[in-house]
Amino acid sequence: MPSIFAAVRRLATALMCFSVAGVHADCVDTIGLSAAERDFYLRADAALKSFLRPAPAGENIRTGDSGSSPDGIQVGKGEKKPGNFVVGVQRKYIWPDPAKRSADAVVTLALQMNTEKFQWSSGANSDTYGSPSAARSAGLQVYNVAWQLSESYGTRAQLDILLASISAAMDRERMQGLVGRPLPSVAASGGVAGKLPPTALIAPPPSAQAVATVSPTTNPPPGISSPAAVSRNAPAVPAAADPVRDAVDTVNKLRGLFGR
Repeated sequence: MPSIFAAVRRLATALMCFSVAGVHADCVDTIGLSAAERDFYLRADAALKSFLRPAPAGENIRTGDSGSSPDGIQVGKGEKKPGNFVVGVQRKYIWPDPAKRSADAVVTLALQMNTEKFQWSSGANSDTYGSPSAARSAGLQVYNVAWQLSESYGTRAQLDILLASISAAMDRERMQGLVGRPLPSVAASGGVAGKLPPTALIAPPPSAQAVATVSPTTNPPPGISSPAAVSRNAPAVPAAADPVRDAVDTVNKLRGLFGR
């Protein structure tokens, strides 16, 4: 009987090793993060989460977060490289169409720390700080931070408002200040995240042409043959004399286009 139990344990160990670490000659000897690496990872994760903007209030916009865990980093003992990991977090903002004519508008905010290659260029909805790190988090220092806002689908007007509003609220100066400096404690970053106010909705820049158009990936509302037809029928947004008042007026007009 003991021999049967021993065989079952060996089989279970082999299966676990295969599923977690992949195919390695020394897969039984997998190793995770050291105590110092784990502490850095958790600090980095908390720091990035402190930049995830809260959803705007009063518009039924919901959010969903995703990321990774230090517990999931397991490699073969002979393949272990100190600090060989990137930390990343994401938040999706989902804004239902109030007129219920098309799919929900979805915008994703993604942040990374210590990536070996910048995936995103600097622009209105993305930026990078520091320099790429071929060794990722080796030395347990902050070499770079990058963020990007991307859209998935939904009405053009809602997407433009979300992109402009979240981008304007990003704390670029504080993010750049992480590079080359010790990371705050998990509690300190959590305190910052807990004090962030709801993101204020603002009008998109004129170049975005924030009218009630439909994105190419969304089916047009009944009776409308193309996004161009919506754009032609939508009232134009007047130029701003007062930037603050114009932003409020534009958002209210767009809400009116949604039937509110």
